Amino acid sequence: MSEDRGTLRRVAWGEVFPWILLGRALRLAIQPRLLVLAAAALLLTTSGFAALAYFLGGPTDSPRKEWMASYAVWPWAAPIPSSDSAGPPGPWGPENERRGIYPAVGLDHPVLGSWMNLSRPFFDLFGKDRDKERSLPGLAFVLLAGLWTALIWAFAGGVITRLVSLNVGRGERGSLRAAFRHVGARYWSYFAAPLYPLFGVLLLIVPVALVGLVGQLGGAGLAAIALVWPLFLLVGLLMTVSLAGLLFGWPLMWPTISTEGTDSFDALSRSYSYVFQRLLYYLFLALLALLLGAIGWKLVYAFAYGVQYLTAWAVSWGAGSAALNLPDTLPDDAPVAARLFAFWDGFVTLLATSFPYTFFFSAATIIYYLMRQSVDGTEIDEVFIEEQPEKFGLPPLAPDAAGVPTVAEPSATDELAAEAADDE
Repeated sequence: MSEDRGTLRRVAWGEVFPWILLGRALRLAIQPRLLVLAAAALLLTTSGFAALAYFLGGPTDSPRKEWMASYAVWPWAAPIPSSDSAGPPGPWGPENERRGIYPAVGLDHPVLGSWMNLSRPFFDLFGKDRDKERSLPGLAFVLLAGLWTALIWAFAGGVITRLVSLNVGRGERGSLRAAFRHVGARYWSYFAAPLYPLFGVLLLIVPVALVGLVGQLGGAGLAAIALVWPLFLLVGLLMTVSLAGLLFGWPLMWPTISTEGTDSFDALSRSYSYVFQRLLYYLFLALLALLLGAIGWKLVYAFAYGVQYLTAWAVSWGAGSAALNLPDTLPDDAPVAARLFAFWDGFVTLLATSFPYTFFFSAATIIYYLMRQSVDGTEIDEVFIEEQPEKFGLPPLAPDAAGVPTVAEPSATDELAAEAADDE
């Protein structure tokens, strides 16, 4: 009796471990066009913060300096967080922190820092230490900084997620022009999606704050507030659920619009649904993205360091060893040369510090695909494509004198088009 024996020839690892797809985020995030786009968004964001700090800082320098130090940190001037994580020694080491290649993230992890930078104004809005935020200039600065961040990154993040979604879903590179048109047609959805939950929280805060005015009356007012405190706790529960969903889910909103071609309400619904239905899976994917992002950042750091160092090293063979520490070793009578050296080194640093942001949006898009597949059972290759007009087709026909259909003349074509328009 013969026995059939099958041979295992191939294992579809992508189906067994779908989260392997996250590895593509590293390759996608280092595309030059995405890095340049993120660099431009970083410059615009920081410029807006600096302008807001200047105009809203008031006559005294204290608020202005604090806002500039916290928000308006130029990417090429951000110090390395600590000497033990400063990287290679030399002109980019801790003794010369001004040229450290590290993003102004607020947290040591680059990807977490990118998330924190994009959310910082809203964190400050809900922070406990609100002495400055309670003032009108402080509140205006935080709110306008948050709106400015949303305005800039709704476009930049939308374009990045659109290009990544096309690459992941259809294997297409996609064009910047088409991505710009896609985001431009849905810009309000990109901008408003993460703001709607905040607006809902504001609607909940207003009546509570109005009732809280009773507390100004003293003990009797506080006693009245204590009586309705359970209702306030219910409002607090609603705000907590809303903000928790926003905290974890807003990185999925822009990939939703880029992938589905939908609006902000669908993005809001999907992000909350995916996070709350598959929270553990979502956290697993996020942790995996953090690990990959840290590895990618080390590689980008080393590459940018190599570009700057080897350039100075090659020049030093002719200009002397002092070239290894340009522009710090330039004489005082060469301000133009110092600015030019700092500009070009800053340009390399700016592109390097853009990587955490491109990786953040690339990983968020892939995580959206994986979450959609897990929750809805939708295949990875399903992505919204704009309807394209037909480039080729049959020529219009028109009857001749004998009633036989023939190819219409241009004048007849215009008449047929006019008749069709009238019929519609």
